[in-house]
Amino acid sequence: MLRVVSAVLLGIALVSTDVVLVNDNDGTEGRSICVRTCSGTTVMGDTSWVDYFYKDPSIGMYTNINMTECEFVAPPNVVTTLNGKGHHWMAKGGSATYSITPTSFRVYVYTKDATRNTQQAKDLKWSITWMAIGYAC
Repeated sequence: MLRVVSAVLLGIALVSTDVVLVNDNDGTEGRSICVRTCSGTTVMGDTSWVDYFYKDPSIGMYTNINMTECEFVAPPNVVTTLNGKGHHWMAKGGSATYSITPTSFRVYVYTKDATRNTQQAKDLKWSITWMAIGYAC
């Protein structure tokens, strides 16, 4: 009996939550009951940073974030932050997202003033923490 009551109360709590997503990254409107929040972080010291070249030697780096487990049906709204043990405060772009799809996105970081290469970023344990809010149905 206790399990049935708990399940009913949980169902009521889920239905009555006040979550509103006006629209997602594509402008898709959906039902509030379908809104999902999903978050994660790349592994500090083991983020897959890739050198980014633009006319000069490497001026930055990027990493791709996999959100497949979030099971979004449209590109969500994504917020990111660059974390680390040093020099990340001098980097630019850690909160700028690119190429957002329901399953992934990319973050470019301008590092000319912050670090010399991807190995140094790994040594400094740079990582990306992210939160995505989108539709799951």
